[in-house]
Amino acid sequence: MQITRKGLLGSAAAVAAVLGGALAGAAPSAQATTTRSADTAGAPLEAMRQARAADRPVEVRSWRTGTSRVYANPTGTYTSEQRLPRGAVGLWTSVNKKSPTTKYWGQTGKVARVGHENQTGSTWRSFITMGTQDLHRAKVIKKATFRILNTYSWSCSARPVEVWDTGRAYQSTTWNTQPKWASKLDTVNAAKGHNSGCPGRNLHFNVTHSAREAQKNKWPNMTLGLRATRETDTYAWKKFDATTATLIVEWAKA
Repeated sequence: MQITRKGLLGSAAAVAAVLGGALAGAAPSAQATTTRSADTAGAPLEAMRQARAADRPVEVRSWRTGTSRVYANPTGTYTSEQRLPRGAVGLWTSVNKKSPTTKYWGQTGKVARVGHENQTGSTWRSFITMGTQDLHRAKVIKKATFRILNTYSWSCSARPVEVWDTGRAYQSTTWNTQPKWASKLDTVNAAKGHNSGCPGRNLHFNVTHSAREAQKNKWPNMTLGLRATRETDTYAWKKFDATTATLIVEWAKA
């Protein structure tokens, strides 16, 4: 698959800086906090030693950036957690079939829409770019998961939503100028957020293939596309909180 992985802000260097390269050592944002153990160690080998001794993950403090955390695991692997920068505009966007020439970059708050809804007749897709510079340290990618909060669904009746490996999205991206949908990575059949019977919850997608490609080719980021499997089915309509998007990758150095 030949897709250029330059950044959404016009160059690979620009996006790498926003996604964390230029934020190394910065104070962690609220979005970058984690529910993992608070244990930390300055160097990777020390973190790994502590993780094995305590039998729980330990953060590698020297690898922390404003948008990412890396943890040493007791099993000898590492886990990277990459999030979008706080208040980021430009690292994700949506497109709408009903308004095929409209640019929605920075115009939909934090809501990434997917699927068709019959009240307005709109059909939506969304694109989110995740930083992958942490993966350049890896020799082997064990598993990569894309996690995002499903805040609303048309009903509590589960409908499939897909994540794809796509090309770049730009400020100028519209329905008519969507990037290439290169390959489907995973499908999740769920419905969260309609009411108390199916409250909002995170959905998890396997994106290991794209993470391995990013690691192998030293891409600074990768773009993931969200779309409903059946784009004429109103019950497949979903909203996601784009600011919760997280790329979680387990990897090894050898």
